[in-house]
Amino acid sequence: MKYLIIALMAITSNLMAKPKFTDQQIAAMTPQYFKRNHSAPKLTGLKIYTKDGERTYYVEILADRNRSSDDLSFAVSALANMGQYAKKPFKKYVVVMHYDVRGKTSDICEANARCTADYMIRKQVNYDHWYNKCIKFTSI
Repeated sequence: MKYLIIALMAITSNLMAKPKFTDQQIAAMTPQYFKRNHSAPKLTGLKIYTKDGERTYYVEILADRNRSSDDLSFAVSALANMGQYAKKPFKKYVVVMHYDVRGKTSDICEANARCTADYMIRKQVNYDHWYNKCIKFTSI
């Protein structure tokens, strides 16, 4: 009887779990995620790769200089939302923001995937914690 209950719990938890997708499937769905929102930045590049044992979900966007923080928020949120469905979890999300302005360098935002999901999806940490502890910015 005890084994039957455990087996039923295992089957139920598998049926209730989120679907999991391969990297190729995630990469194929990402452009559609950006296209379906008319205020989303233009997606110009996408990579999913592993370096030094860390899985990274990387996008490049064309950001509007007047809406750059909104564009960045959308892109990081998109990575967090899509990344939660990956078969293998990501360690890092990277957003490279290019601008259509002469002389303006590109900005890079690197976000810890787990901490970003805690903020954007699970609502377990606040914005200040996420901004100060989970992301870092660089320029190229």
